[in-house]
Formats: sequence, structure tokens, C-alpha cells
Amino acid sequence: MSKIEFDFKDPENAVKLSFFLGNGQVALVTSCDAQKKVQGILTASWITPTSHFPLLLSISVGNGKKGSEGDNYRSSYGFIEETSEFGINLPSKELIEVVGKVGTLHSSQVDKYAKTGLTAMESKIIKPHLIKECYLNMECKVIDEYVTGDHTVFVAEPVLVLLNEDVLADGKFSEKYRSKHKQIHFGDIIDLWNMW
Repeated sequence: MSKIEFDFKDPENAVKLSFFLGNGQVALVTSCDAQKKVQGILTASWITPTSHFPLLLSISVGNGKKGSEGDNYRSSYGFIEETSEFGINLPSKELIEVVGKVGTLHSSQVDKYAKTGLTAMESKIIKPHLIKECYLNMECKVIDEYVTGDHTVFVAEPVLVLLNEDVLADGKFSEKYRSKHKQIHFGDIIDLWNMW
């Protein structure tokens, strides 16, 4: 499907996008090392808008400090620290199995794109790739960070937002994408991994 650029700097669009992102969807966060040799993907649900004007958002990523689990967190954290950039990619419900698989692999050990069948899409401004199969892609630059125990909160400003061409209908996010039943939320991951 073709991608279109979304004018998130328009005040009305900034509010729409921040509300749309603020409903707890699971995202695939892409990052890479400074040389672009390793392209990582992290399944993340701790993502939230923090400002309409300018549009700012935060993600919370495990930093490998005491109590943190898994090499995947440490490699994604390291990549974001190194480049001060990341991509946010929103998958549709049809990708739930892939999203679950991404969350069980380690970017420092395997090529997650190859292992999951996801398609790396060249970004326009940042180093990390985006994910073609996702309906919303955001290129983000880190402007601040806060260590909060075993996670670090990265505050970022979007520099480019791309949408599948059918995401907007009459200037609104279409029902196909805004319905919570068609989005992936953390409860879906809990069920998929049979966590509780």
C-alpha cells in the first residue's frame, strides 16, 4: 500500500495524532547503531504523547540497569542512546503473531526483519529503518531522557509521519484503524504469550 505524508505540524492534525497515539497501542520501535549495520526492532507499549504543541512523545525502554530483563532491551536502549533517533511503527491486528515474535528475539543476535518477514523501509531523515507493513510510521529524534529505575524515558519530537493512504477518511482516522478491536494492545500480547 502507498504511504502518504501526514502534516502533523498543522495544530488540528497534531491533536488528532496525539489522541490517536495516546490510547495504549503496542508499537514496533525501530532503532540502529550509528553505522546502520544492525537494525533493531522492539515491541513496546509504554509510548505516550506528552505535548500537542510542539508534538512530543515519550517511550520507555529497558536500560539494562538492575532489575531489567533481556538483552533485547539493552540493545535497543544502546542504539537509541547512540543515535538519539528511533522509529515508531504501528501494526494492525493482522500482525499480532509477528509482533509477538519480535518481542521474543534479540536484535543483537538476529536480524528481526529476516526472522519475522517484515520489510525494512528506508527512512527519509533518521538512520533506523521503518516497517513497511505498519500502517503508521514516525521518524523521531530524541530531545531529552530520564532514567526511571530499570527503564529510561526518551522524549522525542517527530520529524516525519507517514500513513497508509487509507488511514485517513474525510480528514479523520478511519474506523479500520481507530477501533480498539482492530489495534494491538498489551492485553493481546499477554494473551499471546500466555503470561498470566
